[in-house]
Amino acid sequence: MKKVSEYKSFVLYEYTPTMTKPFFMDLEKLTIRRRIRMLQAYLFGYRVYYLRENDEYVAYCLVQSGKDSRYKFATENDIMVGPYFVSEKHRGRRLSIILLELVLAQTSFKYNYAYDYIHEDNIPSIKASKAVGFEEYRRAIVNKYTRSLHIRDDGDYYILKYINR
Repeated sequence: MKKVSEYKSFVLYEYTPTMTKPFFMDLEKLTIRRRIRMLQAYLFGYRVYYLRENDEYVAYCLVQSGKDSRYKFATENDIMVGPYFVSEKHRGRRLSIILLELVLAQTSFKYNYAYDYIHEDNIPSIKASKAVGFEEYRRAIVNKYTRSLHIRDDGDYYILKYINR
């Protein structure tokens, strides 16, 4: 794991996953669905960014290349951001906004657009993504087996888009 940047009392680290170790550390319990998603992401290359405050890791964000065929709207010049996670005891402090801003500015991936997809019920994540400059792009459904996104006006996921300036 390598140190990427510092901001106030925060340090951002980048971890390059392996097939057997998708995360440097588990900040949340990994479900079977999340493990399958990590394996799929591994095939196209991804990084995990950890936010540390003082001596404690408080959040993480996954970033992956847009060339994954599950995301037909993205290209190899784009990135997929998320999922991101803030540990329960640190929620309510706008840490996801700090994390996303640092990740978008410091990721080792070169990109034109960053995309994020969030379930419509996850209002805090939608607000955090919009606060850093993501805008609503499309609606989609997620195939429960392949985890691929399918654009549909009645979808229960928002696809959000960020333009790298």
